[in-house]
Amino acid sequence: MTVPAGPVRDRAGQALPLTELAGLWPLGGWHSVGPVPGGKNEHLRVVTGAGVHYLRRSYRSKPREELHAQLRLMRLLRDRGFPAPEVLPTSTGTEVAELSGRWWIATRGIEGTRFDDASPAHLRALGRTLARYHRVVADQPAAVAEPPVLAELRRRVGEEGMDPALRDRAAHLVEGLTALAPELPRVVVHGGARRGSLVFAGEEVVGVLDFDSAHPDVRVLDLAVAVHDVGKVYTRLGEADHKVALDLDRVAELLAAYRAQAPLTAAEIEALPLLLEAKRLKRGLGRRVRQREGEALSANDHAKIRLEDARLAWLDQHRRALTAACRRILA
Repeated sequence: MTVPAGPVRDRAGQALPLTELAGLWPLGGWHSVGPVPGGKNEHLRVVTGAGVHYLRRSYRSKPREELHAQLRLMRLLRDRGFPAPEVLPTSTGTEVAELSGRWWIATRGIEGTRFDDASPAHLRALGRTLARYHRVVADQPAAVAEPPVLAELRRRVGEEGMDPALRDRAAHLVEGLTALAPELPRVVVHGGARRGSLVFAGEEVVGVLDFDSAHPDVRVLDLAVAVHDVGKVYTRLGEADHKVALDLDRVAELLAAYRAQAPLTAAEIEALPLLLEAKRLKRGLGRRVRQREGEALSANDHAKIRLEDARLAWLDQHRRALTAACRRILA
């Protein structure tokens, strides 16, 4: 096996167990290996005698049962013709390997290109692919009393020391989502339906990645994640409005592409802007709670709080326009 000079290290600076991994997944011999940036898991891209593969180490608190549920989902999707990654067994025949208390899996690489922000076809493909995913998993058990983000905001409302304005906002969202929740269809959501999750061959989606966040939830949550990801307006790194606004024409086009392939209920259309706001508030509150509990936040943490505050302010100013863009597809 050939590896880069020196050990390959994780984001914490610890050397990764390449020799043990190569023994578990020989894959015709390793030629090169390197880390893939991004995400809360550690990923390695491995070029082997059998092609390109990816190894993933789950984050430390990942429950084994949750990981196995996601692997079962990926097998189900492939069996039904959906382009999920192929999970490869270890040399001992297991799908998951435990090394130093951490879970590792391997998947076969999918050849293709990334999402092109300038391509309307790719934008529509995300909407269509998400609708297809929801159709494929529609018969899978997905019992959940209410969206987890709603449950968390409900808990935050009752906490001591919360800023009164944020408490009022959270209480308003809890009221609105609680009223809609009984009417929202449940599925096993993808959980990370973003541009980076798709692999293309031309305008065709040939791979859907990132099932690590899959879990039972309200179906419209996936649309809220996708809308925020493809709708974000990029200005310039460091500018106060960078990744704050949403391009409502892109939002409407994504939703229309989804709606052409799968139904959307009136309750989901009403819930979508509330979920967009709830997720922004949840992220900001999480860091504020850590600070209130005595944790010293980093400069990046403070920048993230300011970013989520700016996004909430934008949503306040454009609430009617966003709601109109969402409702447009039902007209």
